[in-house]
Amino acid sequence: MILCIQIKELEEQLSQISPLIDLYKKGDATFPEKVITWLEKTEKTMSQMHLPEGSEMSSLRSKILKNNDILRTGSDRPTRSELRKARNAEAASSLERGEEILRVRTSLSEDRLFEFENKLCEGITAFLLENTLPQNHGDHTQWIQHIWEVFSQQEPTKALAIYLSASLSSYDRSYILSRVITRVCE
Repeated sequence: MILCIQIKELEEQLSQISPLIDLYKKGDATFPEKVITWLEKTEKTMSQMHLPEGSEMSSLRSKILKNNDILRTGSDRPTRSELRKARNAEAASSLERGEEILRVRTSLSEDRLFEFENKLCEGITAFLLENTLPQNHGDHTQWIQHIWEVFSQQEPTKALAIYLSASLSSYDRSYILSRVITRVCE
């Protein structure tokens, strides 16, 4: 999976949490259903990225759905208000756990990308000790691709280029190369 896209999509799901918390704060009756919808979308997003943590979103949904059933099995019959409060609390708890899962996965992906960026930074330093950057003729994407081609053909950096090619998608590779080159040129 392309790490840059994974990070972007997970951050998009994270950005939807604040409005849900606002609903909870206001006591909005739609809060539990909207959390269930968010968990479904998050599970689908994570499933498409083949992230195993996505399956926990299904468990979190089921906790919200079965909450009222558990309360009804006791000897005292809960009031509607108690059922609603319990469901809201379970939805809030599930949302909190869902957020934690996303933040951990996003952090892992960012750390992995940063690790490769640091390796590439070392490689570019070695490259620049013996070479100069090719001229930029206006198209940044083509320029970055050209730098990669030259970088991957040089003997001191060839092994690193092979490692990065095997470890990252070309999109991620171009992304971190662009970041490194931008820092070098500043």
